[in-house]
Amino acid sequence: MHSRHLLLALGLVLSPAAAFAQSTPASPPADSATAPKAGGVTRDEYIRRAQARAAKRFDQMDTDHDGILTRDERQAWRQAHPRKSRSTEQ
Repeated sequence: MHSRHLLLALGLVLSPAAAFAQSTPASPPADSATAPKAGGVTRDEYIRRAQARAAKRFDQMDTDHDGILTRDERQAWRQAHPRKSRSTEQ
């Protein structure tokens, strides 16, 4: 369980850095073969949205805004935002 939390925290920390480190190639013009179906999303858009959510979550967790998530900040976030039990979701 602790390793899962560690991996999640590490992913949240590294996601914004990876977003800034990558250069985005120009998107080819959309045609019927590459355009998403109604209500669909492209891989690039999905990744872009996920990175934006991760960056927003990091900023919310980083209460002293020093760019570093301490153990105390992560624990405080988890206590304030408990995950729903899978048994209660069904």
